[in-house]
Order: sequence, then structure tokens, then C-alpha cells
Amino acid sequence: MERIEFKLSGGLSREQLGVIHDAAVKMLGETGLGCEHEATVEAVTAEAGVEFEEGRLKFSPDAIEACIERARAAGRKHRQGGPLRVTGPWTCFNIIDMDSDEVRASTAADAVEMLKLAASFNEEGPPPVYPCDLDERLQVLWLEKACLEYTPGFGGAMVTHEPETIRLIAELHAAVGRRYPLSMQFVISPLRLDHLALEMFLRFKDDPLIEVVASICPIPTGGMTAPLSACGLLSQSVAESIGGMIVADRLGLIGPDTLLPVRVDYGDMRDMTVAYSLPDNVMIQVLLRDVSQHFGGYGLDYIYLDTNAKRPDAAAAADRMAYMLMLGLAGFREFYMGAGQMSMDEIFSPAGFIVDMELGRYVQHVLDGVAWQGDPMSIAADVAEGVAEGNFLGNRATLEALPEVFDSMLFRRSNVGQWRAAGEPTVERLARERAREAIESYDFELEAEKQAELDRVFEGACRSLGVDIGGQPIPRRG
Repeated sequence: MERIEFKLSGGLSREQLGVIHDAAVKMLGETGLGCEHEATVEAVTAEAGVEFEEGRLKFSPDAIEACIERARAAGRKHRQGGPLRVTGPWTCFNIIDMDSDEVRASTAADAVEMLKLAASFNEEGPPPVYPCDLDERLQVLWLEKACLEYTPGFGGAMVTHEPETIRLIAELHAAVGRRYPLSMQFVISPLRLDHLALEMFLRFKDDPLIEVVASICPIPTGGMTAPLSACGLLSQSVAESIGGMIVADRLGLIGPDTLLPVRVDYGDMRDMTVAYSLPDNVMIQVLLRDVSQHFGGYGLDYIYLDTNAKRPDAAAAADRMAYMLMLGLAGFREFYMGAGQMSMDEIFSPAGFIVDMELGRYVQHVLDGVAWQGDPMSIAADVAEGVAEGNFLGNRATLEALPEVFDSMLFRRSNVGQWRAAGEPTVERLARERAREAIESYDFELEAEKQAELDRVFEGACRSLGVDIGGQPIPRRG
């Protein structure tokens, strides 16, 4: 059976990519990356190709081109394609209550429920919400424990600059036989390095309990931390990513197969936010795929998913569908850290999470294309049969083709009478019901021996932090 598939065409020309290339080389050579971390400066300038002048690391054209060639070699190994994936959000501090429908601060009890919801659909990721009702000294630590206790693969994504907390989290992971992935972003727009993140990397780089993951992807924001023009924004992103990769390589933080990551966003200068909901932000991501192909040897196929909408309303649906459908047609296949996430990364909506998962199914259906089969004789025979019956409801060809037609329990196609008979359900209400079903049916349980060891290590960590866990609203299992 053949399929008719669809894709998005168009993008940057060779000449336009050349402008970005030359601009990035010029930025890194003349402006460079600001750096206040002495150990980094010493390590990075120990080899030829990088100089330190007036507080900034400046890179030679040879060092830049060598980095690009290395990135292209790694990118050519990157396997692309596969089904579309939509994953849960970055950890939010607020949640839309499934009973009252109010936006409120999230709690430890919410964190457990939302972990179950996310883990019903995803194998790994950060926890959807933060336990704002716990002692501040305990919040990140307990949330990592909850990930280990309630899911087989979540955790390792929370950020802290406290070395003691990082050490305690690593011991929690070790208690269940996992290694803690410490990931921090150390390239900050415009064109500088985060000395606190670099200090953490170097402190734990050789720790047997910790896997140091250097995030060399900056997030330049057009009009705010980067030029508003598409060309300027893309050029700065390339310069920061290449500079970050050279630094990470000389610090021993990456390997030969590390991909060159690139990311850009537009800013909203009226409200001082990231303008995820701009159509311009959708279009610039398509161009970013061309940039990653030129500089990194692979077509970017993973990207965050976000919106400025505060609820899973029409604005959120427009954002999500435009983003996933257009970028899916352009070749993107993983939409990470965003399902159910509202107002950038401030609010988590359980109903929105379910809607986003269903939108992912919708987009995957489009990416699968249209089935094409049949010959003139069989088509004519099917039509003749339908004419004889007066309809095609029971037609053999209809029954055979039916599985190819998209079906959804959220986006129903009933008439008004059927809708009223069902209680006039909204999509959001149906999504909340589906979220509750997923939470109630989730049944992961950590092995008894690992659970006991995890509890023991956590209790010891609480004592070392001076926190009495007896007075904390920590949910009980069961």
C-alpha cells in the first residue's frame, strides 16, 4: 500500500547561511565570550586558538572551523526520523486545580499525582510541578526522591547551585541504582559564561555518583538578549553554541558524538516575556533546522513546546497546533518539556497535558500521510455496491479503510443532540476526566529493598539539612 506524505519546503539559501557563518566567526573573534571563572580561562587558553583579553575569551577562525567540522562529524551520526514524541513540562510552580479550576501554588501532593500522570505517557522527564508547601531546604531533594519512588525514569532535571544538595540528591539516586545526571546551562546570552554553573561542573566532573551533562545551548531572545532581526538572532545563537562547545570540549565536559545544539526565541518587549505565541517564533524554528544542518551536520529534530496562554483555551490550542504541525512537517519529531505547560513554564494544566498528547496524535496522523490503494476495477465495483445499498456504511472497502481515519475521544464529531444527551461536555472536561483515569490507574511501585534504602538515605539527608520531616506535608504512599 502506498502513502502520500506531506512536508514543508523552503528555508535559508547557501548565501544566507554564509552570512550567518561569517557573522558568527566575527563575533567570536572580536567580541568573544565573557568569562569570570579563572579555572575555565586557564584550561581553555592552554591550547592555541583561544585568547583571553579584557575579561573575554576570543576565538581564532581556525579553532572555530575545527569545532564546526567536529560538530558536523557528530551530527552525521545522528539518527533521525521515527514517530513524533510529546513529553511533559519543565517543573512549574503553579497548577490548575482539577476540582476548583483555580490557578494556585502546587503542592507535594500535586507533585505525586502529576508524576503519575506524566509517567502514564512518557518514560522519563522532569517532574511537572514543584512542592511549594515543603520547607525550602527540602523541596528539590524531596522532589528528586518522589521521581525515584513513583516512576521508573523521571528525575535528574531539577536545578540547584547548592553543592550539599547536589551531593544528597546523588546519594538518593545511588540508593536505587541510578546515577544522578547533573545538567546546567553555562552559556548565557548575550555572549557570556555562567561562572556558577562552571564551578559546579568542575567540582563534580569526576564524581562517581554524578554524570555531569554540560548544556552548551544558549537561549538568545530576539529584541531582549539578542538582535530582533532573524539574521542577527540566528548568527548570535550560532556564535554562542560554537563558543560553548569549544569551552566544554577543553574542559572535558563533552565527547566526540556531542551534537551542536542551537536554539532561538523572540522576546515580547511589551510584557518582557519570551514570545512563544508569535507566528514569527514558529517560522524562526524552521530556519533553525537549516542552521543546525549547516553548522552541526544534522537537521534539528527536537524542540521545546510552550505557550504564553494561561489556560488550555483557544490561544493555547492555536499555539500548540501551529507549532507541532508546522514544525512536524519541517522534520521535527520530539517536542519536549512542554505538554500541559502554560504561561511559559509557570503553570501546569493536567487537562492541557492530555490535550497536548492528543494534538500530538493528530499531527502524527498528518505526518503518516494518506493511504493510496486500489485499481480502476475494484474502485468501480465498490462504488457500484454502495449505489446498490444506498450508502457506504457497510461497504467492504469502507470497513477496510476505517482504521486509517483519525479517531479521538477528546475531539468528538457528534451533532448537537448527541452532545446535549452526553451532558454537553467540553474538551477541557473530557481531558480532566482522562487525566484522573490515568492517575488512578498508574501502578508503578519501587522494589521493597530499594524503597527501604531510599527512605533511609532521605531521612539522613533531612537530618543533615536540619529539617524535621515529621512536620512536612509529605504524601503517604497508597
